[in-house]
Amino acid sequence: MNEIDSLKKRVADLERANRELDDIFNAMGDIIFVIDKNNVITKANNSAASLFKTKPQNMIGMKCHDLVHKLGKPWPGCPFEKTKEDKNPHTEEVNDPNIGMPLLVTASPIFNDSGEMVGAVHIAKNIAEYKKQEKALRESEIKYKTIFESSADAIMLTVPEKGFIAGNEATVKIFGCKDEEEFIAQSPASLSPQIQPDGQPSPAKAQKMMQIAMEKGANFFEWTHRRMNGEEFFATVLLTKMNFGGQAILQATVRDITERVLSEKQLAKKLRDFEIFYKAAIDREMKIKELKKKVSELEAKMRS
Repeated sequence: MNEIDSLKKRVADLERANRELDDIFNAMGDIIFVIDKNNVITKANNSAASLFKTKPQNMIGMKCHDLVHKLGKPWPGCPFEKTKEDKNPHTEEVNDPNIGMPLLVTASPIFNDSGEMVGAVHIAKNIAEYKKQEKALRESEIKYKTIFESSADAIMLTVPEKGFIAGNEATVKIFGCKDEEEFIAQSPASLSPQIQPDGQPSPAKAQKMMQIAMEKGANFFEWTHRRMNGEEFFATVLLTKMNFGGQAILQATVRDITERVLSEKQLAKKLRDFEIFYKAAIDREMKIKELKKKVSELEAKMRS
């Protein structure tokens, strides 16, 4: 095989690898596009094109906020704007009537070989079903706050100044207690790690969350809990103020969301993998151009 044939084979191999990368990109169900540091779309997958009823190539060259939000400037709270400031990935929930669905949007920076940020991978996940379930949970807990032992969710009653006064069977199970008596002997602090993921001490933050619920009537938030055996788990907590025997107390409903959080972490890994894929595609395209140029130069020499 002469040098020209060898170069042609390398070009063909790189082009085939590029096509395979595009197939993976377009097979992903999440809405994905790549934007440069000026918010201009440079690549979009089929899911993104389908959402905006166009073709991927028609999206290229458009500014993301013009296409997605019909605005002449970035969406307030846009994760990419935060990424441009600190060069780190950012995730935000976006509810824009122009889109027609709530999205969980992640912007993850792309760097060139010199370490300069040249753009970002923009991935949006439709969370309409999750939001629907979340809303239903809140409404259900407020409407049926007197339902206690029959609930599959962990439901407990607490007096902010004193501690727990009751917990259903699901509560005993989720925290790994022997019985309700052992659970009541605990406190929000003893059933939590010392520090929450946001860096706040659990005892101080727990008091803050209960105070908000007492003032506003309800408070819904995410929390990291700890079972009796020391195992930590992610949960959503709904605190609802209610009257019990003439005393204002809080009903806490805890739901284990560890599986969902782990799924989000898998999505983050998928983002990192895609960044690698995209950088590899850029490298291939540059090599293909260089190789084609060499082939042309060799063929010109042979003809002369």
